[in-house]
Amino acid sequence: MAISAFQRGLRALSKADPSQAQVLHARLLISLGRSQSEVGGLEAGMPSMHQAQELAAALGDPAVQMHLHLQLGYMWMRAGKLDSAKADFDAAAQLIAYAEPAVACNILLNQGGLALYRLDLIQAGTALTECIRRASLEGLRVEEFKGRHNLGYLEYLRGNLAASIRLMQEAVELNADASLAIAFLDRARVLVDAGLYREADEALRDAGSLFRSDRLWQDVGEVELARAECALLDGEIAAARRLAAGARTRFRRRGNDRWRREAEIVLLQADLAAGRPGSRLAAPALRLAEEFRAEGLPTRARTARLIAAEALLRAGRPEQAREVASEAGPVRPSDPVSARLQTRLVRAKLQSAAGDRRGAKREIRTGLAELARHQARFGSLDLRAAGAVHGRQLAELDVSLALSEQDPAGTLAAIEHGRAVTSRLQPVQAPEDGVAVEWLAELRQITEELRAIESDPSAAGRVISQRKKMADIQQKLRSRAWQSEGSGEAGRPAAFSDIIDGLGRHSAGLVSFVQAQGVLHAVVVDGGRARIRTLGPAGAAEEAARRVRADLDVLAGGRLPAALRDAVTGSLNRSLAGLDELLIVPLEMTQGRLILAPTGVLATLPWNLLPSLRGRPVVVAPSATAWLAASAPSSRSGPGAVSVFAGPALDHAAREVREVGRSWPGASVYTDGEARQQALRSALSSSTVVHIAAHGQHQAENPMFSSIRLADGPVFAYELDRTARAAEHVVLSACELGQATIRPGDEALGLTSVLLHLGSRSVVSGVARVHDQVAAEVMVRYHRMLASGLDSATALAEAASLAGPHPAPFVCFGSAWTSEPA
Repeated sequence: MAISAFQRGLRALSKADPSQAQVLHARLLISLGRSQSEVGGLEAGMPSMHQAQELAAALGDPAVQMHLHLQLGYMWMRAGKLDSAKADFDAAAQLIAYAEPAVACNILLNQGGLALYRLDLIQAGTALTECIRRASLEGLRVEEFKGRHNLGYLEYLRGNLAASIRLMQEAVELNADASLAIAFLDRARVLVDAGLYREADEALRDAGSLFRSDRLWQDVGEVELARAECALLDGEIAAARRLAAGARTRFRRRGNDRWRREAEIVLLQADLAAGRPGSRLAAPALRLAEEFRAEGLPTRARTARLIAAEALLRAGRPEQAREVASEAGPVRPSDPVSARLQTRLVRAKLQSAAGDRRGAKREIRTGLAELARHQARFGSLDLRAAGAVHGRQLAELDVSLALSEQDPAGTLAAIEHGRAVTSRLQPVQAPEDGVAVEWLAELRQITEELRAIESDPSAAGRVISQRKKMADIQQKLRSRAWQSEGSGEAGRPAAFSDIIDGLGRHSAGLVSFVQAQGVLHAVVVDGGRARIRTLGPAGAAEEAARRVRADLDVLAGGRLPAALRDAVTGSLNRSLAGLDELLIVPLEMTQGRLILAPTGVLATLPWNLLPSLRGRPVVVAPSATAWLAASAPSSRSGPGAVSVFAGPALDHAAREVREVGRSWPGASVYTDGEARQQALRSALSSSTVVHIAAHGQHQAENPMFSSIRLADGPVFAYELDRTARAAEHVVLSACELGQATIRPGDEALGLTSVLLHLGSRSVVSGVARVHDQVAAEVMVRYHRMLASGLDSATALAEAASLAGPHPAPFVCFGSAWTSEPA
């Protein structure tokens, strides 16, 4: 469409007086050449640009020369000819005095954008800051939007992802009349580096649709390539290869060698992940490394060399692999975290292959420490947990090396370095945010409306529209939280000797489960001794755990026909017995208190229901390090303040909390309209014990919006994550709020995990649905025992064992809390 319009303009000018039309003729040729290059690649646009160059030289008009250099620079940059692009942008900048304000901003934007790609962050910052200054003075919102967005991208390249997200969002909030496609694409790149690859893929789908509608095929290829990187992180290797191959074809057709090379890098990474023969991958990777080096892109050249080194190692050529890796150069702090960790991973593999296990572990631990600091730069628990995906291969290699040596202490250390890093990071209290408060109020209103209408067939259309609106608000709130920055400091995992001492003080044994190459293993620390047990296929345990959850949910419904109840109970008991035989019996542990640090879906198993563990005090912790920190002596004296809440529309809740309150003299009891959000938030920050009997919901796909329903609507995990602290002991007498969404690195997200992250020492919550009456009876007994001096794990074990034939799937998370601190 644009090309045709420019061509019609040129035909019209051919009939005009040349002395009056030459400047316009040159401008039209320049615009035509740029449009032709967007559709057909650089070569398609260069004939028009050559004509424009001849005309501009004859005219000697500096404004025309400036415009020509600007557009040529843009075309060179899109085609990957970076040196030529820089020369033309610099020439345009020399003539910036002849540019209209908007054009001057575009010169600075393009200079800054090119500097970003070449990692010249100082020049990029200078150009972009000047662009924003000029745009703000002239009221040029589109140019200011682009400048602020690119400053966000600069922070991304510096590794400050929270600041990057904040700046990009500030740009969007300018509401400039500009396409958001590039903003979606760049934001997706930031999210990938943060570990939010599924959220990134959603943003990329939006960007791709916009680019396709505008027929911007170069940008469509960049979207496909970024989606291939998301698929790699998600383990979808076939999809990654398909997307990267499509992008490579698109770039080849356009003659864009720079982006063709980027696509080939991702294809090689996918081939490595798919297990393809290294002998076929090394030569293409080395060719790419040389091409990147010649282009002046050392970071990409290093990535290609590391791929070649790993391929050579797989091909059985370790000496050549070491030589190639050594030429990749050192790890640089300015490199993206994924590049730094890839370097550590390849070095560790090379050292392991050479028999230097100590050196391999040193590289792994250095890499995992770098990742922990990366995660600590975020204030949002959501982002902190997501970042663990980048360390998955390092952590797996660490565990595999330790297991191969049959070293229990070393294996436990490997598990602790790679697991639940967020439990070692200090929580960050977010500042007051009026916008987020308004969105939360709207989200509560929609949630309550959906609760009332979603079973009404006549309201189906309204339900669909409100669910979409709910998802949009949740995403806006998450994005808001991602802008919060952390300290960048991460605690170290506990030493093996400290774990041994801690277990001795609490007369407890520890079992840390880990999965390696599809097999479950356990490190058992019992009676001051440690040993490794190989248990069996992880898939079988995971499937049995899912069956247990499904059966418990059915049994919680009540009023089942006797035959169905008997069938489901039989299925549940068989699954529990099978899990017991797989996970507990082989451990041959002595009786007594047990600390479990599970992996994957086992983190939310109802461990107290396993035959060998019934009546036994059991604590489930994210890691041994997290348990040790949570079980440290408390500075308080006595049980402290107790607050008890009953949510609406829950049978037996009011009776339950009144009975619980009687166990604790002076307890604050909130029922009916008194059990409100503000009262709960206040209690969590001021009370020592908080008990909540209310409807709960775990949102598996969006766990930060798991919620407890109170008199004035739901309280979300998201808003608790933004508070200063949580009570030492919290009891969630509600369905499924012990559930969690498990991310790589065994990072758990849900209401229980948020409370533990905020400083709760112990959280008792249900990992499946539970009948209201069963919950009430178990919880009343539990608090009587807790108030009498039993710790939370012992009190729960005894109270649940008295539930009779009705299962009570409550779990004590974190540590064992007691009303009389040591």
